[in-house]
Amino acid sequence: MNKVLNFIKENKFLVVILLIAAILRFYKINLQSLWMDEIYTMNITNPDNSFGTIVTEVNNREGFPYLYFLLLKILHTIFGYSAIVTRGLSAFFGILSVYAISKLGEKIYSKKAGLFAALILAFSEYGILISQEARPYSFYVLGVIVSFYAMITFLKLPNRRNAIRYGLLAGLLLNVNFFGLFNLFTQFILVVIYLLLTEKSKRIDFIKKCLLAATITVVLFLPNIYKLSTLFGVVAAWIPSPSNESLTILLKEFLGNSESTLFFFTPILMYFLITVFKKENNQTNKEEIINDKEIFSFTILFAWVFIFVFIILLNSYLNASLLIPRYFTSILPAIILIIGIGISMIKSSVVRTIFSFGLITLMIFNLFVVRGHYRGTSKTQFREASQIIIDKNKTKEPVYTSLKYWYDYYLKDNFTLIEKPNLETIINEMIANPSLIKPFWYTDAHGRPFTLSDNAQQFVNTNFYIDESFDGFDAWTKHFILLKDAKKDIDISKFSPFQTYNGDQFGYSIESFENQNGIITASGWAYFDGQDAKDSEITVILIKDTKSISLPTQKVNRPDVTTYFKSNFNLANSGFSSTINLADLEKGTYKIGVYIVNTKEGKEGLNISDKIVDNQ
Repeated sequence: MNKVLNFIKENKFLVVILLIAAILRFYKINLQSLWMDEIYTMNITNPDNSFGTIVTEVNNREGFPYLYFLLLKILHTIFGYSAIVTRGLSAFFGILSVYAISKLGEKIYSKKAGLFAALILAFSEYGILISQEARPYSFYVLGVIVSFYAMITFLKLPNRRNAIRYGLLAGLLLNVNFFGLFNLFTQFILVVIYLLLTEKSKRIDFIKKCLLAATITVVLFLPNIYKLSTLFGVVAAWIPSPSNESLTILLKEFLGNSESTLFFFTPILMYFLITVFKKENNQTNKEEIINDKEIFSFTILFAWVFIFVFIILLNSYLNASLLIPRYFTSILPAIILIIGIGISMIKSSVVRTIFSFGLITLMIFNLFVVRGHYRGTSKTQFREASQIIIDKNKTKEPVYTSLKYWYDYYLKDNFTLIEKPNLETIINEMIANPSLIKPFWYTDAHGRPFTLSDNAQQFVNTNFYIDESFDGFDAWTKHFILLKDAKKDIDISKFSPFQTYNGDQFGYSIESFENQNGIITASGWAYFDGQDAKDSEITVILIKDTKSISLPTQKVNRPDVTTYFKSNFNLANSGFSSTINLADLEKGTYKIGVYIVNTKEGKEGLNISDKIVDNQ
C-alpha cells in the first residue's frame, strides 16, 4: 500500500491521466452492437469451445495469432461470456497503453514528453475506438509500445537481463499481430545501425546479447508458424487500391478526422522536425547519439513510422492493397510521441500550457460533439436487428438470413436460423411452390439492403403485410405475415364526432404523401411526448364522413426523430409507412388520420391531417 501511495504522490499527473483514460474507455462500452469482426471474436472464444477448437477456428477464420483468443477463452470462463468482458479486456489494454507510452516517452526523451504523449493518447478518438472493440488492436498498440521500450532499454544497456526482457516482449508482440513482424524488422534495422556504431571491442558481446533476444523471440513465435503460413496468398479484395491521398486519409483517421485538431498537430510536428534539422551533431559512436535525446528520438520515431509505412505501401502497389487504418495502428504511438515531444520542446511554459489546453479542448469537442462518439450509431446493428425477433417472435416462426454465422451469436439460444442467399430466393421459392406461403422473419446486414425485383415485390404486396420492421445502421429485420391476417379494424367511434385532434395529444408529421398509378404511400412519424415510443402502435386511418378504414401500417425505425427533437426519450419507434391501393377503396373522398395507442401508458389519440385521398 505504501508503494502505491508513493507512486501516486510521485506521479500525480500520470494518475489523473490514467483515470481519464479509464473513464473514456469504459464509458458506454456496450453502446454499440457487436459488428461482424467482433462477432468472430465472440464465437471463437465461446467458453464452451475447447482450446483445440479455438485454435482450429482461428486457423480457419482469423488473421491474428492465437494468444488474444486463448486469453479471452480463459476470461470468459472466469468472468462470464459477454461483450462487456471482451471489450473490457481491450479497454484494459488501452489504459495500459497510456501508461506504457508515458514511460516510453520518458525513456526516449523526457518525463514531460511522456506525460504529454499519455495525455494525447488518453483523449485520442482512435485510441478509444479500438479500446472499446472486441478485437486485439489495443493489445497490439500495447505490444508495440513495450517492445520499443525494451529495445531502447537494451540499446542503452545491452546486458543479459535487458536482452531477455527484449526477447520476451518482442515475442509477445508477434503473438498479438502478424504485422508485428514489420515492427520488429524496423527494430532489427535500428539494432544493426547501433551495432555498427558500437566500439569494435564490444561488438561480439553485443551480438551475443542480440542473438539471445532473437532466440527467445523466435521460440515464442514458433507456435504461430502454421497460422502465418495460412495467410500467404490471402487477398482482401474489399480493401481500396492505393491513391495519392491514402496516407493523408489514414493520418486524419488517427487524428480524429478533424481539421481543427489537425491544425494543431501539424505545426507541432513541424516544430519537432525543424528543431531536429537545425541541430548540429557530429558524433559517430553509439553512446553519444543515445545521449543526444533529439537525435536519438528522431532516429527511433522516424524509423518506426517510415519503414513500416514503406513496407505497407510497397506491398499495396506491387501486390494486394493493405491501406486501411487498422493495419497502420502500430504507428499511432509514434505519431503521438512526436507530438508529445514537440509540445515538451516549447520553451515558454505559458505558451506550452495554452497550446496543450487548446489542443485537448478541441480533441474533447471533436470526441463528444463533432464525432459524437458516445451517442448515435456507428456499427452494424446486429444486436438491435436480432432483438426485435427475440421480443416479437413468440410463435417461433421461421427466421431467415444470409448471415447465419453472425446472427447466430444473438439468436441461436432462441431460434434455429435458416440460411438463404437473400430474400429474393425465399420469395421465388414461394412463387414456385404456393404451399410455402407462410409467415416468416428475414434479417440481414453488412451491405445487404432490403431490395426485391419488381416481380418479387408484387408477390409480396399481394400476399404479405410487414407488421414488424427494423431499419437500422447497416442492418434490418422484417416480419412478413399473410395479408389476410393483417389487422384491419380499429374502433375509433369513441372519438366521434371527429375533431382535428382527438383523445390524448401527440406530435406527428406525414412527411411523404405520394400517388403513383393509383398507389398512395403515406409515411412519417408520431409519438406521445414525455415517453419512449417503444410501446406505441401507430395506424393510418382513412375517414369518410362518419366511417373509418384502418390501413395496414408498417413500423419504420426513425432514430433521427430522437436526434432532431433532442429528446431525452427514445423515439426510434415513431416511424410509420402505409400503402393504399385506390382500386380497393369505394368511391369517395377520404381524410387521412394518424391513430396512436400506448396501452402500457394508457394513452390513445387520433389526429386528422389535411391530406386527402380523392377516389372518384
